[in-house]
Amino acid sequence: MRTPIVRRSLGIRKIALIAVTLATASGPINTRALAGLGNRHVDPAQVVPLEQLAPEHRDVVAEVIREHTFHRQGEPDTFPCNGNLYLNLLNEPIVPLTLWKDLSDSPARLQKIGPNRYEGTDGSGSTAIWDFALRSPRMHVLLAYFNYVSPHGNARVEARIVLIVRSTYHRDAKKEPLVEHDVEAFVKIDTKAWKALARSVRPLIERILEDQVREAGFFISLMSRLVSSYPNWACQVIGSQSEIDAGTKQRFQELVAQTKKPGASTGRPVVLQNPPPGQDTRRR
Repeated sequence: MRTPIVRRSLGIRKIALIAVTLATASGPINTRALAGLGNRHVDPAQVVPLEQLAPEHRDVVAEVIREHTFHRQGEPDTFPCNGNLYLNLLNEPIVPLTLWKDLSDSPARLQKIGPNRYEGTDGSGSTAIWDFALRSPRMHVLLAYFNYVSPHGNARVEARIVLIVRSTYHRDAKKEPLVEHDVEAFVKIDTKAWKALARSVRPLIERILEDQVREAGFFISLMSRLVSSYPNWACQVIGSQSEIDAGTKQRFQELVAQTKKPGASTGRPVVLQNPPPGQDTRRR
């Protein structure tokens, strides 16, 4: 059985900052720039169900959507995964990041600092605190307070980011479960000197945002496939982590056991160092 390509070249350093969510392993996402500087004619109530958001985040989420500096919309994508397992990976971002770090030397760090709050760094100058403003099977809304410092310290950017994940669930002709989701991101730059920096820094921030939407989408789908293909490895890795609470471990391991497919590998994924295009990761 073949599994998705696992490349060390995956830009995973950004994943901690987007709480490791979202779309596709079937191919790269073609993100579109749907809005930019000065385009702020968006009604937040038409984007997210404001009444369902946590009250403490509602006004900020609405402000970021309404007064955004950047906007990116990811293309919808579909991939095979049990819906409950997918939601577990989406709701517990430390789990998929921990699994990836077992396969790579990623500098990304993520810790849970509250019931719905995470703090992360990519190891390359970006840090963020993320709050789940909404968690439901059909939609997740995350609010991030983002900071970026350029390698030489000559550019600093502070921003608030609203990340929206919309999910639907289907079955294919063989009654196998499928997940379809898309990612939408709104960014409001709060740096006071942004207008002065915009000409030089804007392309960099746009690229980071583009990468985040693309990489997050690829990441969650990739990890869903790896967990399904290598259930023993996934359970062993999560079970050995002292920083993950017992309840999270138990829920994950129970879901993996319930969704384990006949013929699943008893080994672990093999990570290839910059493999040739189209080369598969095989069982070991």
